[in-house]
Order: sequence, then C-alpha cells, then structure tokens
Amino acid sequence: MANVPPPPGKGKGTPPASTAAAHVVGNNTTKPEAGELVPMNFKVDAEIRKDFKMFAAMHDMSMVDLLKEAFALYKEHKGG
Repeated sequence: MANVPPPPGKGKGTPPASTAAAHVVGNNTTKPEAGELVPMNFKVDAEIRKDFKMFAAMHDMSMVDLLKEAFALYKEHKGG
C-alpha cells in the first residue's frame, strides 16, 4: 500500500469569534438577561386567542402582561 501524505493546509483553523450573543434556535451557549423576552411557543384554539386578545385590549394591557398576571394568580391559588 502506498504511503500518501495528508493534504496541505492548516486544518480546521480557529472558530469564529462571537461579538454579540445571538438568540437563535440552537444557540444554547448564552443565557438571556433577566427580564429579556424569549419565545414561548404553544398553540391555542382561535376562539381562546381572540377572547384573550380582546380581554387584554379592553383592559389596556399587553397579552404578555395578561399572561404574566394570570399565571401569578394561578400559582398563588394552587400554592406554587
């Protein structure tokens, strides 16, 4: 069998430097800052979404704020 030398080159080289933390799918090397919004992906019935959005608008609050407040009340009620 012939002795074939490896191809010339420097190998893989150094990995690229990350100058900013990018919050993309698959990037689990950094954690978001406290209070930073991150995706929470789930599906609900169209009627529930419409009712939820309308309730939030009628009470001059965002859907995120409504979800936070509802979850806090639920945890308080359930003892969590």
